[in-house]
Amino acid sequence: MILINAIFDVKETEFDNFLADINKLIDSSKQEAGCLSYELFQSTTSENRFVMIENWADQAAVEQHNQNPDLIAFAQNVGNYVTAKPVLHVTEVATAN
Repeated sequence: MILINAIFDVKETEFDNFLADINKLIDSSKQEAGCLSYELFQSTTSENRFVMIENWADQAAVEQHNQNPDLIAFAQNVGNYVTAKPVLHVTEVATAN
């Protein structure tokens, strides 16, 4: 399983645009083969910080997800929404068989 965490520090003036774009991405991503979960959380200590937690079945699913038109569009626009470059953490998690 592949676990991806993405941290976004969003400009207050861009909340609505950020949420509109990322919710579209979430909806389409949840329909993809190999998507185990795809959730956005808002920090309880900083209302401008959001964390996306993605769980994918395997690397092939992640590679397919990287071709998602909504992800490509979001990646092109994210710089308009954030105060700093998003931080990504990717971890491969061993699963018990």
